Amino acid sequence: MAKRIIIKPWLIVGLLLVIPTSLFTAIELLKLNDQEGVIESIYTKQLESVLFSINQYTDDITNNWIDNLYKDINLNDYTSTSEIDLKNNKHVKSFILHPIDSTSLKLNEFVITNDTLQEEITEQLLAHSKEIDQLKRYIKSGYRKVIGIDLEYQKHLSMLVFITELEERTYLNILLLDAQYFISNALSPRIQMAAGNDLIIVVRHSKTNELIASSLLNEAPDEVIKEQAIWLLPDYSLGILPVGISISELANKRATQNIGLLIIVDIMLIVGAWLFYRNVKRELHLAKVKSDFVSNVSHEIRTPLALISMYAETLQLGRLKDESKRHKYYDIIYRETQRLSGIVNNILNFSRIESGRQKLSFAQLEINEIVYEVENNYQYHFTKNGFVVSIETDDSLPSVIGDRQAVTECLINLIDNAIKYSADIKEIKISTGLKGQFQYIEVTDKGIGIPAKEQKHIFEKFYRVTKGALAHHAKGSGLGLSIVNHIIESHNGKMEVESTEGAGSSFRILLPTNKANKQ
Repeated sequence: MAKRIIIKPWLIVGLLLVIPTSLFTAIELLKLNDQEGVIESIYTKQLESVLFSINQYTDDITNNWIDNLYKDINLNDYTSTSEIDLKNNKHVKSFILHPIDSTSLKLNEFVITNDTLQEEITEQLLAHSKEIDQLKRYIKSGYRKVIGIDLEYQKHLSMLVFITELEERTYLNILLLDAQYFISNALSPRIQMAAGNDLIIVVRHSKTNELIASSLLNEAPDEVIKEQAIWLLPDYSLGILPVGISISELANKRATQNIGLLIIVDIMLIVGAWLFYRNVKRELHLAKVKSDFVSNVSHEIRTPLALISMYAETLQLGRLKDESKRHKYYDIIYRETQRLSGIVNNILNFSRIESGRQKLSFAQLEINEIVYEVENNYQYHFTKNGFVVSIETDDSLPSVIGDRQAVTECLINLIDNAIKYSADIKEIKISTGLKGQFQYIEVTDKGIGIPAKEQKHIFEKFYRVTKGALAHHAKGSGLGLSIVNHIIESHNGKMEVESTEGAGSSFRILLPTNKANKQ
């Protein structure tokens, strides 16, 4: 029943708040992705349209040049490769006309005086021989196509190659083009017209990222939505970007902000639900352990009170004539009184710790003296219960600073636990020594031990092992080890435990040396 109460608040918060909000956030994210896809598609199509327009314009200019060139050329005068001077065209640095046969492409005897340039042109033509063969097939079908090849010989120098066929002869045509001049003068007006007031269009050199032209008068954004190469100038790319923030972008921005807020709310709700669940679980756990505490303490108190009452009544009525039996009854009453006193002291100590009223009196003390004193006071108790106790102390230990009475109570508590949770082998070892900057008092038994998964909880208040042999071996309030741990931590020390189920336990009190304590 308690388990359902713990889960129920978590389910309510999850079903009513977290899950619906998370689903709505996911739907909005999907919508945002769809919007971004639509916007990107629109801009891509817009870019493709602009690219097509500019590239088509580039083709138109080139074909217009070719038409004008062939108006003034008498092909009968060119039986070998010739370089034709085009002084009236500032874009074209050179025009090479090279007759070739109809079956193969012979690339030799160029008339260019610069050997390096001639060598690169020859290499590029050979590298693009398949494309040139395709140009020949195009021209035979009545279509003249121009391809662009960029040259390394000179910056911004490009080569336009096309095939012409006149008077049953085939000619390889090469235009050496100043690409930068061509883009800046021939294409810029077209770029400005295509951009208008809504777009930013830029042309950059792909390899050097040099800005060649821009619709913003030589200014350009660092990033564009998309870039594509110019058909006839493959080393130059054309990029596009919308001006300002469009309606779609503004909607996207608002959607992103809203989704960001939703995500923050989701996180806060999840964290709040988790904290709520954890607090409820903790409160229920505390309620349970407090209930168990009251039950255990009541049982612990009831047992010695019942024994004291029974034996006291017997003595009071004078029913015992045997003196030895009377002493035995007195001994039982004394022992149960001490046991009852220990329970009450634990409760009072815990109450002082919880309310912050516990006060410790620190002074120089010798832990070996405390060990011998406790062992001497408990000797009768050890003997009567059949325990063999061994003491191993390090006589070289210096004094430490602490509350003698509090440390003594801690040691007594550990010894009581060792007695309480010992089974058939009744052996206890108390030892002292140094461990790093700490002195320790260790109490070791060969009792029933503590399960590994329980060891990290045994110093918590009210905690008692509820499963296995340890749970049924002895009753208790669940306060002893919690009080010990608090007292030792008040001394800037710590508690350690080593235990194997069925083989015994070792509890170690670590107190800082005077040197460590001062630090």
